[in-house]
Amino acid sequence: MVDETMAKYQYNTGLLWDRWSERKHYNRSHLELYYRIRERNLRWLTSLTLSFVSDKRDLKILKTDLWNEAKKDESFFLDTCGLTFGIDISGEICNQAKSGCGEELFIVNGSIESMPFVSDSHDLIWDISTIDHCKYPEKAIREYHRILKPNGILLLVAENPFCLSYPVTKIQSFFKYHVPFKGFSPSRIIRACRRTGLEVIDHFKTNVHLPTFIVYPLERRGFLEGINRGRNVLWSLCKKYFVTLSRKI
Repeated sequence: MVDETMAKYQYNTGLLWDRWSERKHYNRSHLELYYRIRERNLRWLTSLTLSFVSDKRDLKILKTDLWNEAKKDESFFLDTCGLTFGIDISGEICNQAKSGCGEELFIVNGSIESMPFVSDSHDLIWDISTIDHCKYPEKAIREYHRILKPNGILLLVAENPFCLSYPVTKIQSFFKYHVPFKGFSPSRIIRACRRTGLEVIDHFKTNVHLPTFIVYPLERRGFLEGINRGRNVLWSLCKKYFVTLSRKI
């Protein structure tokens, strides 16, 4: 009965994201500077996770949620040595990501709350705002813990509910101008990691989310990268993402 319920949930959620895939498009050329800032920040986060891995040869990496690869042409994580897997609940997104990434990415159509991977099988997991779409993030974190190898590293990037722009994003989501997502407090994410048996290495906020007439001048003057990586309390109120880095003990 539980398996049937999960299968039905995955099927319905997959259909939801299939529909979003059809209606949502991005004008990358119009937002070139935005995407350049975003990619630099994500490269920094993924390279940060690699710094905690002692042996970087033949890594087995899982990238959850292939929306960015399918819709935004972001496949930089494939530059990493080793085998890279991707999982997404939408069959349509999987197909689009596969056509864009080719055979470099092993794609699985499934849910992060019940993944078809054996236990202790991955060195790194990169969750770039996937967990925001789970009803119960604890389920996904338990799955991450299960499939990580001992000393494996988990990168969790989630919406920061304390960001000044968060209410706007939430309203946009309600009126279907933004992809649907949940909002979880940083303390809930950290607590779920620790209860699962993960050691929280670090947590911080990043990615300043303000109007372009503020962000772009900061970028052009060379200030934005330092602000995004910094820990200033006032700037943290303007940062879109809450990041948690954990290790499987």
